[in-house]
Amino acid sequence: MEVDGPVLGTELHLALRGALREVPHFPISGILFKDISLMLARPAALADAVSAIEPVVAPLGAEAVLAIDARGFILGSALSDRLRSGLVLVRKPGKLPGEVQSFDYTCEYCSSRLEVTAGLIQSGLKCLVVDDLLATGGTARATANFVISQGATVVGYAFMLEIEALKGREQLDDAPVVSLLRV
Repeated sequence: MEVDGPVLGTELHLALRGALREVPHFPISGILFKDISLMLARPAALADAVSAIEPVVAPLGAEAVLAIDARGFILGSALSDRLRSGLVLVRKPGKLPGEVQSFDYTCEYCSSRLEVTAGLIQSGLKCLVVDDLLATGGTARATANFVISQGATVVGYAFMLEIEALKGREQLDDAPVVSLLRV
């Protein structure tokens, strides 16, 4: 499942794609970073993105949006508001107070851990995993595996941008994947 050009309208699609910036060798040598900052700086860009994604993910019935640190918080909080669902922050270590649950992840340039406030993911909870970018799918897959380990369900994934060549979508074959832009 994808949200792309025709759903956005040609003018909006071209504006968002044109505002995507590529930064070579960031955060490490050999990575071509896709920066959504300029895209989001466009007036009403976030509202337009959420307006395009929300009708596609709303029927999935998510009770919680799991927003992945840190740019995933942007789309995740806006979608959570629009869907009237809970918002769960998936953070880098040491950023959440109190008791946390941790899990490991591997992405295109590193391996590390992520944390969620303990007890927020309950058995039976329907979750939408949200991030700014889908690359290899490692971070979203690890988040989904954590959700499943808690007895909850992943009903879908949503991203602002998907880098098709890295085939991250293949890692997320257990639920619909919605991408605003695919490059």
